[in-house]
Amino acid sequence: MTVVLAGLFLNAYAQDPAKGQKKNEEQKQAAKASPKPEEPSDTTADDQKVLREVGLGFDGPALLDYLRKRTFPDADPKQVDRLIRDMGDDDFETREAAFAHLSKLGSSALGRLKQVLTEKEKAHEAEIVRRSVELVNKIEAKAEPGIQAATARLIAKTKPAGAAEVILAYLPFAADQNVTDEFCKALGAVAIQDGKVEPALAKALEDKVAVKRAAAAEALVRAKAKDELPGVRKLLKDGEPSVRLRVAINLINLKDKDALPVLVECIEHLSPEQLWPAEEVLVRLAGDQSPSVSLGTTDQGRKAARAAWQGWLDKNAGKIDLAKLDQAQTLLGYTVIVQQGNRGGAGKLPSGEVFEIDHNKTVRWKFNVATYPVDAVVVGQDRVLIAEYQGAKVSERDFKGNVVWEKSAAGNPIGVQRMPNGNTLIVMQNRLLEVDRQGAETFKMDRPNHDIFRAKKLRNGEVVYITNSGQYFRIDKNNKILKNFQVAQMSVLFGGIDVLPNGGVVMPDFQRNRVVEFNGEGKEVSSFNVQWPNSVQRLPNGNTLVNSQNTRRIAEYDAAGREVWLYTTDSGMPFNARRR
Repeated sequence: MTVVLAGLFLNAYAQDPAKGQKKNEEQKQAAKASPKPEEPSDTTADDQKVLREVGLGFDGPALLDYLRKRTFPDADPKQVDRLIRDMGDDDFETREAAFAHLSKLGSSALGRLKQVLTEKEKAHEAEIVRRSVELVNKIEAKAEPGIQAATARLIAKTKPAGAAEVILAYLPFAADQNVTDEFCKALGAVAIQDGKVEPALAKALEDKVAVKRAAAAEALVRAKAKDELPGVRKLLKDGEPSVRLRVAINLINLKDKDALPVLVECIEHLSPEQLWPAEEVLVRLAGDQSPSVSLGTTDQGRKAARAAWQGWLDKNAGKIDLAKLDQAQTLLGYTVIVQQGNRGGAGKLPSGEVFEIDHNKTVRWKFNVATYPVDAVVVGQDRVLIAEYQGAKVSERDFKGNVVWEKSAAGNPIGVQRMPNGNTLIVMQNRLLEVDRQGAETFKMDRPNHDIFRAKKLRNGEVVYITNSGQYFRIDKNNKILKNFQVAQMSVLFGGIDVLPNGGVVMPDFQRNRVVEFNGEGKEVSSFNVQWPNSVQRLPNGNTLVNSQNTRRIAEYDAAGREVWLYTTDSGMPFNARRR
C-alpha cells in the first residue's frame, strides 16, 4: 500500500510582521471573551429535501400519515415467544419454519424480537441469537432510518395536532436506536399543546410496551412537565432495565440524585451498547476516581462492573456534585491545530507549527516547532502536549512554545495522549509506550511489523490500535487481544481516530473519501462523505470534527454529514485538529 507522505509539493511560505502584530492584539481580545456554547444546526431544509426526493410530503398531516402507514398491529407476544423458542429447536425443519413465520410477521414482531434477543444473549442460546440477529437485520434493512429520522425532526419543528399519540403507536417499529432517540426528542417537543400535557403521554407511562413507557417518560422530562414527574420517577423501579436506564438518564438532567443508583444497577443487566450513556455520566462525575473496569459482556463481567461502580457510589454518595455534568458537556469552542509549515521562500523556515483558534477562527496562540510536530493536545490551562516526529520525542510546552517537560521516545512518535492520572501514551509505528511524569515506563507493547497508524488508551486501561491495513485491535494491560476485526484501511500516517464510549470507533477513511463509524463488534453503523479525511473527533453535541491535510480544511459536521463550521488554513498542511 502506498502511504501518502505529508509535506510534499507545498506552496511558498511567507510571514507578514504587520499581520502578526495585528493577530497578537486579536488574541488578547479573544482571551477576554467568554466562548458561546455551540447551538445545533437547523436541519429543516435538508430534512424536507430527504422526504421530497422520495415523493413524501412534509406538512403536519403528511408526516403523521407516513407513520400511520408504517404502524402495525402488535403480533401476539406469546406467539412470537413460541416461534423464537422454536428457532432453537433440535429439529432443523422446525427451526426453519419458525424463522420463515417470524420473517412474515416482519415489523409487527420487531419490538418483541429485540427485547427477547437481549434475554437470549444473556442465556447464551447461540442458535436463537444467531437467527434473531439475522431476522432483525433483515427487517430493519427495509426500515428507511434516514427518512424516519427526518420525519421525527420535522414533526418536532411543525408540532402537528395529535402527533404524540401517533409517535407512541409507531415507536415499536422504529428502525434503530438512533431513530428511537429522534422520536423521543420529537415527543418532548409536542408533549405540551395549548399549555396542557398531551393525555397520551401520561397514559403511556403505564403502557405494556417498554419503549413507549420509556419514551413517554423522556418526553415529559424534556417538556418540564412538573406535575407528571412523580409518575416518571416511579419508572425508576420499572421491571424492564431499558426503561429504568432511559428514565434515569433523563432525570439526571434534572439533577435528581435518585437516578444515580439506578444507573449503577442497570450495569448488571444491559449490554455495553445500551449502557454507554450511563457510563459517560458516571465517568464525568467520578473523574480520576473512575473504576478501571469495562462494561461487561458476560454475566460475570456485568456483575464485576456493577460492583466496582457501586463501590465508588457508596464511597462518594455524599459529595457527588451533579452540576459537574453541565461543566463537562460545555466545550470552550477552541480548536488546537498541528500542521507542517509551508516550505519554500527565503530564509530559514519552520518545519511545523502548533496553534489554537476560537470558534470565530481568531488565533489565540501560536508557536513554531522545528522537529516536525504531527500531533498535539491541550493538557492544562496553558500547556500543550506535542508529538515531535523528527525529534523522536514528546514535549509539553506552554502557549509560547517553551518546553516544560519532555520525554525521548527512542523512535518517531506519530500520536500522543495524556491520561487522567498524568501519564502520557506515546504512539509509534512499532511500539506503544506509556510513561509517568518522571519518564518511567508503565506500559509497553512492541509491534515488529511497524504498521501501527492510530492508537488510543481507554479509561479502563485497555488500548485500541489500528494498523495501516485496517486491522482493529483492542488489548488489555497485559497485551492480550480482546477484539480484532477489519475496519477502514489507513493510507495516511498522521492523523487521529476517536474511540466511543459504547466501544465503537469513528475514523477517517481516506481512500474512500468518507468518515465511518464501526460498533464494538466491527459492524459499520454510519458514514458520511468528506474529501480526504485523516483525523476525526466526535464532539459532545454528537457532531464530528474532521481534519483533511490535503484540502487544508478543518470542518465540523452534524450527524447527517452536513457541514456546520469550517476553517481553512493557508499557512501549512494540518495533520491533526482537536476541539476543547
